[in-house]
Amino acid sequence: MKFKDAMRTAYKGMGRSISRYPLTVLFLIAVAVLNSFMIENPREDYARYLFTFLVGAMLSIVGQMIYERFFTQMNARYLLMGGAVLLATGYYFAVGPQTQYNIAISVKTGVALFALLIAFIWIPSIASVKVPFHRSFLSVLKAFFITILFSGVLTAGISAIFYATDYLLFNIDYKILTHLMNIVASLFAPIYFLSMTPLYPGKREEMIPDEAWAKRGETLDRQFMVPRFLEILISYIIIPLTAIYTLILVIYVVMNIRGDFWTDNLLEPLLVSYAIIVIIVYILACNLENKFADLFRKVFPKILIPIVVFQTIASFLKIREMGITHGRYYVILFGIFATFAGVIFSFMKPKHNGLIAIALLVLSAISIIPPIDAFTVSKNNQISFLEQKLLENDMLIANAIVPKSDVSLSDKIVITKVASYIDNMGYNKEVGYLPSDFNVYSDFTDTYGFDMTYSETDYPQGEGEFVYLNWDADPIVGIAGFDVMVHQYLYYSEVETSTVESTDFEANGQQYQLEKRLDGAYYVLTVKDAAGAELIAYDTREVYDTIFEQAATSGFDKGNLTIKDATITTENERIRMNILVNSLERTPDFTGGDLYLFIEFK
Repeated sequence: MKFKDAMRTAYKGMGRSISRYPLTVLFLIAVAVLNSFMIENPREDYARYLFTFLVGAMLSIVGQMIYERFFTQMNARYLLMGGAVLLATGYYFAVGPQTQYNIAISVKTGVALFALLIAFIWIPSIASVKVPFHRSFLSVLKAFFITILFSGVLTAGISAIFYATDYLLFNIDYKILTHLMNIVASLFAPIYFLSMTPLYPGKREEMIPDEAWAKRGETLDRQFMVPRFLEILISYIIIPLTAIYTLILVIYVVMNIRGDFWTDNLLEPLLVSYAIIVIIVYILACNLENKFADLFRKVFPKILIPIVVFQTIASFLKIREMGITHGRYYVILFGIFATFAGVIFSFMKPKHNGLIAIALLVLSAISIIPPIDAFTVSKNNQISFLEQKLLENDMLIANAIVPKSDVSLSDKIVITKVASYIDNMGYNKEVGYLPSDFNVYSDFTDTYGFDMTYSETDYPQGEGEFVYLNWDADPIVGIAGFDVMVHQYLYYSEVETSTVESTDFEANGQQYQLEKRLDGAYYVLTVKDAAGAELIAYDTREVYDTIFEQAATSGFDKGNLTIKDATITTENERIRMNILVNSLERTPDFTGGDLYLFIEFK
């Protein structure tokens, strides 16, 4: 009976959330439908529509929070809904047609969604004694993890039923499972999450008599109650672990503080991660009343301030070394925010914690609104930084780059990284002295006069090898006779490896699997049938040895591989497979590759 009651309560809550957030549900349905199109047509670019619907969903949630907190009339609710639709429409036209591979739009959209989430948490706490920011944050965090739990159980159950049916009864198209997962992720999870959101006290509740409010207050207290297991987790596990982490970090800083320490690549992520942990744990600790939580609230914000000052100084010194990228821009903004948060936590009562939400919203807006947004600032800075380095080395004359090989190693590293950043971000056309068809991977050496150099420990010429297919010179690939093409990335390093991965595909009405298994520093590619029987296996080491041996003997330029040079064929009595190399890279402790496999079943 308890299970039935729990399920009935959950479904009733989801029904109430649909009536509470009707516009949000419509946007979520649009997301689910769009995802289904993406599943069926993976080559199409639907990112612009997907981002628009996600932004619209978050805007409508925030609009509902504003209505509940400050208004009572339905006209206000309809106006806020209309505003959400208008803003989402404006976003659609503002981002333009190219969104799938546009890093700037993707990051800005992510920041906007994050800011709307913070607004969703903060709005119920505005001028509210009953719901301070830390209680609203706790409520959202509880709802999030409960939603993850329920969604995970539902996903596991659906997957088990699908695979049991597929293996024991009859074959099912794998896309059906993907569609079911889409429904869980796009509809069930967000609607269930919203059903866990309390009906916060707002303008309407100010008109409720005190007697009626007393009962309502009891309900809210239950919703904001810290579960016993969470109290134990925070007080006796997370806080002590954070204290130990703090001690280790302080010892590291004291023992290593010197000139190179400030530009150590390890320092910045350590300090940023520490600041994030302390801020989150502090907000959660504000909901607890015990000695551990009290001690944490009194001590750790004061430790946070010098730590984030260290982090911000390190970030500014990295700017002097490499200029401003959009990533560094956000790291510096975070340092400013974390310093502000440390001051608020140290010298103001927990009821004022909502000020950090305001700071987050302001900094988020600054980072996405031109001309001071992260991408405009980083673009202008990186282009100027590259020009400055070229002028310092007498490599820029009459607005044209003069190739030069005798450049210091440090400047080679800077020029390589900045030129790569400009190319990856799509800013080449805005650099007047670069050729109109410049490609950093194929044209770098000829343009600048030296090979791409990423660190002072880069391998001497010939010890690190790389090649790229020149699609501009040879854009056509013959596919006659082949049944399927499979795209594969190869990546191995001593630090990060993935030993076995598999890709399922269909050809001529039959199911097959391509297994990618790590063997030493190289992958073995194996095609298997539906029963798991091996049809053909190929050691990709042969690709590297063959291509790089050709490069050494024939002398073709590493950025100008032709289709013929880049194609290797392997076959047996069952399969013929052409391997087309898009790019290969190899050093003593790293191998990487981008391959296209054309497979014919005989």
